[in-house]
Amino acid sequence: MAREETRQARRALTPAPAQRWARALVVALAAAGFAVAAYMTYAKLAGGSTAFCVSGSGCDVVQASRYAFFLGLPTALWGAALYAVIGGLAVTGLPARRWQWAFLLAVAGGAFSLYLTYLAFFDVGAACSYCLLSTALMLALLGVLLWQRPVAAGSSASLRLSRLAWQGVATAVVTVVAGAFVFAGSTSPADAAYQQALARHLKDSGAIFYGAFW
Repeated sequence: MAREETRQARRALTPAPAQRWARALVVALAAAGFAVAAYMTYAKLAGGSTAFCVSGSGCDVVQASRYAFFLGLPTALWGAALYAVIGGLAVTGLPARRWQWAFLLAVAGGAFSLYLTYLAFFDVGAACSYCLLSTALMLALLGVLLWQRPVAAGSSASLRLSRLAWQGVATAVVTVVAGAFVFAGSTSPADAAYQQALARHLKDSGAIFYGAFW
């Protein structure tokens, strides 16, 4: 009887093939996101342009803007750290508690990535293909985590969809508001690097300025 209970307990702890596949996908997406963010961090610190993005391109403008730094560090470096933590959680397994941490971190990363995308398009006036790729990877990571949400039962009531919904919304709102607060207190984007990158971008895109004065 005791042996049968032990076998049943081990069987319950053994992830199903679909769960193992989903966990591997989370690790792969986190690794890809980490690689992209780490490369962007290197390019920012090295002061060079990213591969496949010519000088003066949207990537150059975004990387030279004030949004490329967050709390004194390259914004991409924070993304790399976030991908590393989520990937580390997935490698060690995703039971209810660790899954919830990975989920909330992915929500924060996805919300902040979308906020940065908005700033790039509507404030900076340019788009960075690497930033968009990182955003897509983070959202895909969030989607896979939601797809393989552990079954909510008994003590795992915190994983019920209704509770996860408000937790996710609250996390996203707090993340965006905190990001906006930090950027509002940062220096103006009117620095030499940004102006030079913007000038190259406008020249390469064929923009023409018309003006008049009296």
